[in-house]
Amino acid sequence: MNILVPDSWLREYLDTDASPEEIQQYLSLSGPSVEKIIEKDGDKIYDIEVTTNRVDMASVFGIAQEAVPILPRYGKKARLKKTLEDFKLSSEVKIANKGDDKLNPIDISPILCPRYTAVIIENVTIRPSPKSITDRLEKVGVRSLNNVVDTSNYLMTELGQPIHTFDYDKIKGHVTKMRLSKKGEKLVTLDGKIISLPGSDIIYEDGEGRLIDLCGIMGGKNTEVDENTKSVLFYVQTYNPTYIRKTSMNTAQRTHAATLFEKGLDPERVMPTLVAGIEMMEELSGGRVVSPVYDLYPNPVQPKSVKTSIEFINARLGVQLTIEEISSILESLKFKFSVLGSEFLVVPPSYRTDDIAIPEDIVEEVARIYGYHNLPNHLPTGEIPVTKKPKDLPIEEKAKTVLKYLGFTETYSYSMLSGELLEKAGLNPSLSLKISNPLTREIEYMRPSLIPQMLVNLEKNQYFKDKLSLFELSKVYIPRANDLPEERSYLVIAQNSDFYALKGTITSLSKELGIGNLNFTPEGNNKWMQSGKSAVIKSQDVSLGSIGQLNSNLGSVFQLKNEYYIAEIDVSSLPNLTTVVKNYKPVSGYPPVIEDLSFEVPTMTYIGEVIANIYKIHPLISLVELIDTFETTRTLRITYSSLEKNLANADIENIRKEIVSRLENKYKLKLKGQV
Repeated sequence: MNILVPDSWLREYLDTDASPEEIQQYLSLSGPSVEKIIEKDGDKIYDIEVTTNRVDMASVFGIAQEAVPILPRYGKKARLKKTLEDFKLSSEVKIANKGDDKLNPIDISPILCPRYTAVIIENVTIRPSPKSITDRLEKVGVRSLNNVVDTSNYLMTELGQPIHTFDYDKIKGHVTKMRLSKKGEKLVTLDGKIISLPGSDIIYEDGEGRLIDLCGIMGGKNTEVDENTKSVLFYVQTYNPTYIRKTSMNTAQRTHAATLFEKGLDPERVMPTLVAGIEMMEELSGGRVVSPVYDLYPNPVQPKSVKTSIEFINARLGVQLTIEEISSILESLKFKFSVLGSEFLVVPPSYRTDDIAIPEDIVEEVARIYGYHNLPNHLPTGEIPVTKKPKDLPIEEKAKTVLKYLGFTETYSYSMLSGELLEKAGLNPSLSLKISNPLTREIEYMRPSLIPQMLVNLEKNQYFKDKLSLFELSKVYIPRANDLPEERSYLVIAQNSDFYALKGTITSLSKELGIGNLNFTPEGNNKWMQSGKSAVIKSQDVSLGSIGQLNSNLGSVFQLKNEYYIAEIDVSSLPNLTTVVKNYKPVSGYPPVIEDLSFEVPTMTYIGEVIANIYKIHPLISLVELIDTFETTRTLRITYSSLEKNLANADIENIRKEIVSRLENKYKLKLKGQV
């Protein structure tokens, strides 16, 4: 995320002799990237990229705090003019005791809301904010509304902590109750949108059960501060970031507050922000605090300590820093530092608790403040390791290339799908691997097959082309008890042609991949395919997958207007079957002899098996093809070829007799004609 910080605003917190250009350069070298400086109304505005793990920097104060340890490393002075500890409640404002029910803050779950603070301010006057406030808000891209709302936006920009204000008199019963929403509940937000909640969203309701706030994202229209507001409920809180992220994504409400909350805010910054808010509200609106401050913080942040050593740090940086140099750097970052024999213990400040967890994190902090440019340059020594490709990868790449040349279009799908799609495709979601923290319900399960998403692609694309030829080659995830899922590469091909066209595609693909002895054996039952119209694909008695007509019930469920044929192949089983060296037979210089034999074929006779047996009869048989089918008659075209001479009828007569005899005896075929 990027934030805008005016230089004049930054210097209210940062005392430094560095110019804006120097601040841009030095911060970018050792801290947040200052992408550009914008000049506006005589001020210079920094456009700064803040990484997800450093939400503590997403404010004017946060950038000032980060600049203090960095700028002196480049010969510039820097100190904070004001710290968060300087924000203290006045002696007139008290902290609420247990049992104080003026606000009735009930059912505040520490899991959903780690820290809750609130106060009531009465006798406020709603009016435009002073020009000094509106000018600053305009510079950071925020529209001024009124003095109360501007206070919230101003402090969120200044301190990085979102704030919300309610019209206290509009809260029925003056009761605010936090809970998780139920699916389908609706809330009209401040921008006038009607939001249908997906469920399990943090919300507030009032004494009459009305939803008044979509927590961490946007307040409700029914408690909006307007020109008639006299009493304000002013509260500052932190929320469970996972809930805020899920709600924001599921409802498509991407507010600045949500962007901050979903990254995990520091509960220790809540009370200073509330204090600053009280001071600013009283100054701008003329209101006065009429309640104690409610501060519910049952589980204060306990920063985790990280143990490391000077040897560990120096070995990774390639320099020889002293213990004094390391401690100086860490203490400038507000880390607590204590020596334990040959090691030392580092405790990060509360706002870095989620960011600093392992010794390598400490190394990174020391390196960036010490200066990456000060680290020595050493070329790596030794041999460059040879990268070994997974054995499946060359086959996958070649298969994709072959299918594209055969006129197929590759599709890409998420490796996760919804339980609804699994059920629609006839699969039981409970047999698939469920993700414990899905962002949305559309990506809740790891896919056990590529076919459900292929059916969706067929449904979506069938109206754009009369003939669809699609394929996808990717991983599927098969659950295993007490273990990680088995990941296998699968290929799914779909085409609205006929069985023989798709079979030809599979045959061509197998030849290009070096897989021989391919045969197709009728399959008894396959949930994806029409009964009696599918076959198992085998090579060397190894089952590779299935091919057949798509089950008509699935076609109806996915509203497919055409008849589709699909093939599913286990690509992970192919590497052991491929032939690296291809054998080439010389082309005969003599003309072949070609003849057609028509047979009466009994029901349930597998022509593929018949053809395979004909090849075994004599080496002069170079090609056998099924060229015609009529009722129970099958016509086979047999090509005879010799590398040594022209073949005469006498050369092939005995071979022909053997063919007819074997087919009659083994398969009960009757010769009907010969051409």
